[in-house]
Amino acid sequence: MNRRLAKLARILIPGALALLALATAAVAQTEPGGASFDLFGSHSVVYSGAGGFTFHAESLGVRGAYRFTSVWAGEAALSRSNGDHPIWNGDISAKAYLFQTDRFALYALAGPGVHREDVDGLSVDSSTVHAGIGTEIGLGARAYLRPEILARWPTSHLDDRNRSVDYTLGFGWRF
Repeated sequence: MNRRLAKLARILIPGALALLALATAAVAQTEPGGASFDLFGSHSVVYSGAGGFTFHAESLGVRGAYRFTSVWAGEAALSRSNGDHPIWNGDISAKAYLFQTDRFALYALAGPGVHREDVDGLSVDSSTVHAGIGTEIGLGARAYLRPEILARWPTSHLDDRNRSVDYTLGFGWRF
């Protein structure tokens, strides 16, 4: 009887250790992922290098993102400002998570975009590049707050001091 138990133990213990090692490797490979959706408000400050003036605008927007790994995500955003001359901004971003805990994440993002300004019935389009930094502050298992600072430059005036800085606060939901 002792021989049978010893033989069974010699088979089961290495098997159990192998399963434990495989399970640990599988857990290490499961990374946060999936889609998310945000609604956000923004205060934009537009700086003009040529005239040295600033312009302030508020806007509302939506963002959709997909997190591919624990570090990388892709995102698309669309916003429209209020006022006499509506301004539309559409951005596509690569997003890198720099630090994260269960309820807090710090990230940087950058990418190309499109800027459309409606002036006197005419639409003026220009391409842009943007870069920013922000945080996701967990409110629960799926909901989060998202403060962010984003700088945007028109590609036709990269050598000038023309730029805008957006200060946003969003509410998001992970699916």
